[in-house]
This record gives sequence, structure tokens and C-alpha cells, in this order.
Amino acid sequence: MSTDIDSIKRKLLIKYPTFGSVIANLEFKASKDIATAGTNGKVLLYNPKFIDSLSEKQQIFIFTHEVCHVAFEHIFRSEGKDKRLWNIATDSVINALLKQDGLPMVEGGVDIPEAINYDAEEMYNKLLEEEKKKQEQQSQQGNQGQQNSQDSREQQDSQGSQGQQNSQESQEQQNSQSQQEETDVGHDTHSLWDKAIEERKKEQQKETEKTEGKEQEEKEKREAEEKSKFAKQGERETFKQNKIERRKRLQELSRELANKSSHEAGDGIQREGKILSDIGIATPLIDWRKLLRQAIRYDEEYTRKNARMRNGYFRHRIEQIPMPEAEILLDTSGSVSEVLLKNFLRECKNILDNSKVKVGCFNTEFHGFTELKRPEDIDNMSFPIGGGTDFNVAVGAFSRKAPNKIIFTDGEAPMPREAIRNVIWVVFGDEKINPKGGRVINITGEQLRRLYQSFIQDKDDRSR
Repeated sequence: MSTDIDSIKRKLLIKYPTFGSVIANLEFKASKDIATAGTNGKVLLYNPKFIDSLSEKQQIFIFTHEVCHVAFEHIFRSEGKDKRLWNIATDSVINALLKQDGLPMVEGGVDIPEAINYDAEEMYNKLLEEEKKKQEQQSQQGNQGQQNSQDSREQQDSQGSQGQQNSQESQEQQNSQSQQEETDVGHDTHSLWDKAIEERKKEQQKETEKTEGKEQEEKEKREAEEKSKFAKQGERETFKQNKIERRKRLQELSRELANKSSHEAGDGIQREGKILSDIGIATPLIDWRKLLRQAIRYDEEYTRKNARMRNGYFRHRIEQIPMPEAEILLDTSGSVSEVLLKNFLRECKNILDNSKVKVGCFNTEFHGFTELKRPEDIDNMSFPIGGGTDFNVAVGAFSRKAPNKIIFTDGEAPMPREAIRNVIWVVFGDEKINPKGGRVINITGEQLRRLYQSFIQDKDDRSR
């Protein structure tokens, strides 16, 4: 498996739109010389073998971690600080925020749960204070029992002087060690940071000696202002703003898809129906086998019931064992795009593997059930698209004795007035509903964003 960086960058842009400009201006480069991943502020280096060993969410975790180091200028803010403590502080804060966003920690990363309550600078000061207290305690323990005589005081002074000398020598020895040993505290390498600082100083000297072109100067100024904004705003507030921006982007995308669908369908309801092309199949988003009543499918079963001996042999009757049945209602109102409707239908195909299925469409009216026997029947269906949504109409359409009642919707309408039991509401998106009775299953915004990725990719391809 080869690392698909373009795909990973699209996922980063979807989950973290706030860092869009940073991601766009950062070069992603494969390198076997680096064990995991790292950045010098301009290039994000990664080991393809390491990245390919991770899950999709872990890949997003690693790359976002590096993007954050760049966005918050952690590299250049490390000047004048204890580098080991600064690296622990920055890694712990980033990792805590990424975990809060639902991304799994990559093994070996710095994991300090309380870091979620701090920005990097605050966490660094806390670690620095703890380090000082630790050194004071060690010093007090070393001096204990040496205050009863002049010899012991001289010995104490000698030990203190020697301790300072040893501390200084230890510090010099630590500074002389390789960057890998000095700075790497988590799952990624910070060994590129010192070199990046040196290069930045050289660049700053060159900038004073030579005036660059105005266009390049303005670009760098904008990038610096963008990064400075993140650094001043702090990690916690930036991640908070990203959640707001991400939800806003998703809502805009949903509206765009709905408008696209509405434009293709025309104003109002297409009462004659529309056949959708390229519905395809997908991995089930829900384990329907466990969810549906009597979900184990038996087409037929041999049984000894009423078996008779004929010509010296038992002849077994073949009895048909009825499959569980499900009535499914699809929300085809104007707020449901064709892209979303196709994903409803892919789940219907998955249900068809475990149950007999009848499918009906509704908006402000119910358009009748169609019995499905094969996946191809779904590909040949026509759908009335557009109009409003009336859930009272929907729940009233179910047969009284239907064992499994399922509604696929985006949830954007008032809940039905009457309580109805045994209905499974499958809501695509972040809309929260609270119907009277039944069970609600949310296909989360994260899952929905994955469904929209193909649309985003097609849109990007068209704009190039």
C-alpha cells in the first residue's frame, strides 16, 4: 500500500479547515531517513512505511500534529526555553486536543490528560515549575544531615560546588548529544528544529541585506500574520474555533449539495420520479444483522418434521423459513441531496442481505411501497425528489404489523405528533432529533464527511 498524500490532505482540510492555509503552503515529502514524521516549518517529512502502518484516523492524527507545530510556531518559540520541556509541553497539548476531537493517540506519543486545560506556553511554565521543585527537593535531600559541623558544612559547600559543576557538565554533555536524543519525547521527531532555527536566522539576515520582490514579501507577510494569529490565539481557542468553522463548512456543503440536487430536479416535487445513476454499493454503516429482528437469514431448512420412510430411506421435507421483513421510508425532500439519497439506497442494499424489504418515499406525502428482491431493483427505482418534509405522513404509512420500521432522513423537520414504537430513525448528519418512541441512530458528521469526499474531489478536479 502506498501513501496517498492527496487523499490525506483532503481529509485534513475537511476536519481542520482553520489550518487550510498552513496545509496548502506546507510541502509533504516522503523520506526514509526519518523514522516517523517531523517538520522544519516548511517541509513535513514522513516515513511512508510508518504512515502506511497506521489507521486512517491515526494518519490524520500524525499529520495534524505536525501541522500544529507549524501553525502555532512551536519551532521558533522554542528559542530560549528548555527544549525538552518545551517539546513535552507542545506535544502534550496538541495530543490532548486531537484526542478530544476523536482521533486515536499513536503509540509512543506524549499523553498528559491534564494538558487539555492548558495552552503550550502555560503547560511549559507548569512543567518548568515542577522541574524546579524537583531539583530543590533533590538538593535538600543531598544536604540533609550535613549541618552539625564545620567539616560537614565545608563538605556541603564542596558538594554544592561539585553539584553545580556536575550540573553544568551534565548540561554541556546533554547539549552535545545528538538532536534525536535531546528533543524527541513523543511519537514524532523534533530533530529538525534547531537546524530550522539556524536557517531562519540566516534567512532573516539575508532579508536585511537584500530586498525581495514586493509580491513575495506580501505573501510571506500574510503567512506570518496567519501563523502569528494562531500563536497569539492559543491552541485551545484555535481548536474551539475550528469546530465552529468545520460545522459551518459542513452545513454550507450540505446546502450546496441540496441546491445542486434541487437544480437538477427542478423546483418543487418531481412527481413522475427520477432514476438515479451510479448508486453503487458500500460497506454497511450499521450492523443490520444484529439490529433487525430475526436477522439471521434462512432461505430454506431441512427438517425431520413429518419425515417418512420411503424405499428404505427417510425423505425429509424442505420447509421455507420466512425471512424477517422491513419497511423502509426514504426522505426525498428538498433538503436531501441526491448524494445523500444514494447513500440511503446503499444501506438499503445492505439491509436486503438480511431481510425482505419494502421501500417507500415521502416528502409532504407518501408515494407508496415497492417490494425489493434484488439489489438491481433499487437501481431501477424512480424517486419523487424535492418539496418539504412531513414525518406525520411518514409514520402513518407503516403497516401496523410490520416487524421492522426504518426511516432514512437528514432529520430537518418537526417530529411527528403521535408516539410510534419500533421505528428505527437513521439520521445522516449532525441534526439531533427526539421522536416520541423508537430508536435514533446518527450517522455522524465525521462519517458524513467521508461520504462527501468524492464530491469534494470531483469539485477540486473541475476547478483545476
